[in-house]
Amino acid sequence: MRATSSIVLTLTLSAPASAQCQYSVFTWPQWQCNWEGPRTYTAYGLNDLGAWCGFRSACWPEDGGLDANWVPISCPANGTPVKLPLPPGASPDGAIANAVNDAGVVVGYMYAGQFSQYFVGVIWWPDGTVEEIPSLIGIPNSPATDINDAGTIVGYSGGLPYVLEDGVMTSIPSPKLGNGFALHIANSGDVTGYFGNLNLNARAFRWKDGQLVLLEPLAGFPVSYSNGVNSYGHVAGQSRTTTTPATGKPTIWIDDQPIELAMPAGCTTGGALAINDAGVITGYAQGPGVPSGYVVWYGSGGTAHLLQNLLVPGSGIAPKPVRINDAGVILGEFGPKLLMPIASPVADLDGDCAVDGNDLGVLLASWGAPDFDPRCDFNGDGIVNGDDLGTLLGEWTASR
Repeated sequence: MRATSSIVLTLTLSAPASAQCQYSVFTWPQWQCNWEGPRTYTAYGLNDLGAWCGFRSACWPEDGGLDANWVPISCPANGTPVKLPLPPGASPDGAIANAVNDAGVVVGYMYAGQFSQYFVGVIWWPDGTVEEIPSLIGIPNSPATDINDAGTIVGYSGGLPYVLEDGVMTSIPSPKLGNGFALHIANSGDVTGYFGNLNLNARAFRWKDGQLVLLEPLAGFPVSYSNGVNSYGHVAGQSRTTTTPATGKPTIWIDDQPIELAMPAGCTTGGALAINDAGVITGYAQGPGVPSGYVVWYGSGGTAHLLQNLLVPGSGIAPKPVRINDAGVILGEFGPKLLMPIASPVADLDGDCAVDGNDLGVLLASWGAPDFDPRCDFNGDGIVNGDDLGTLLGEWTASR
């Protein structure tokens, strides 16, 4: 097992969440098979440079398989998607790439066994070599789900979450809840996932440096589930029921305590899907008689913004936002689509993606004051006065 400690990039932690009130959208062109028409990419991983990874269905005969086979894909920032090589032991079903770090190391899994019944973890190194991840027990199951910029990999094997660091695999013991899965790792080394049965007793967890913390759901919910973690140890996920179909509330855990995220009017169930170091959260929400949609929150106390309403006009349907990087770029799963943030209006002082009376109140509180809020001095002349008021009124109702 190759050590990963040599791949270390410094992360600069971002300021608290600020609104990015509109997104431009770039959709990758489909792959064109020689004989069978186009193939759409599906993406699961995104790094802070804008590189992504995922898979597409295979083309016959050039990919050597049938439509049901999966071809692992990596796409560098501002580059072209390329096929990743399959390990020799891969079954005809191929492989899936789940995550990529800023050094370009990609992790995922390959299908193995006569009936593709095993999921063997794979590391694709930037030099083109491929390495299999050994399993914790004899059964060859070790899929890798995420990798951070230090090269630490997480996944699950033998019914337990694992952390693979410097070539050494450490399992996270189950707290008597059953099988467990590590799903994401932050650059801080915080790991999140869940133990147990999602329809019975599951608990999200946060793990770091050998310390395991179970994340309790919101009051009234029997199950918690996590989807993402940032370098402050904030975990995004869901508190949910065990009914069929399950319902739940989007939840963020700060200091390991659950906080309910607001949902758009009329929505009764939802979940958080990803979080970055600036505290920007993506997720989904739906309700009876209300169009379901994907949502962005700017911080744990922020308003739920429908992602569709934040897209530049003409961008099409908002995609499922499976990842958000520390530059604020959102990865849409199918296509894939990259959603590039456009900053909020300068006069949006409270970060709610609208310039209105709330912002006017913030500005007037600093009017002529020697200890004014520097955000209100739009022209930087050292005083909050009519010039700044004119700027605010010029952006009035400039909501996105």
